[in-house]
Amino acid sequence: MQIIFVDTSAWCAVRDEKDKNHDIAFLFAEEIIEERYRLVTTNYIIDEAYTRLLDRIRHDLIIQFKNNTDQMLNSKILTVIQISESIQESAWEVFEKYNVDKEWSFTDCTSKVVMEQNQIDEVFTFDDDFKQMRFIKKP
Repeated sequence: MQIIFVDTSAWCAVRDEKDKNHDIAFLFAEEIIEERYRLVTTNYIIDEAYTRLLDRIRHDLIIQFKNNTDQMLNSKILTVIQISESIQESAWEVFEKYNVDKEWSFTDCTSKVVMEQNQIDEVFTFDDDFKQMRFIKKP
């Protein structure tokens, strides 16, 4: 079974019809669900998505997004990894080491740690930071 990490930019693009990447994100989301990928994200990513979407779309659509992610969790399509103190410490090391010449958010650094710990190399994102991290950026 294929596993793909889902980043904030992907969740937002799928959900926000005004997002410049909405059409391609929506089609890719349908494709990965049809191909029975397992989706992995983190609680930091979900938090970031709620916050970004609050500026872009109506409150009721964010509630729908939450309900949809709950359904994916219940059907085992989606796994949400909780960022532990240990992951935070490792992410800080990444942040400190690589941001000398990069501008990776702390959340992106936690994602890098989670992806490496879980041997995930593909990421559904529109964020070029993941290419810098040497992950396979999709779509």
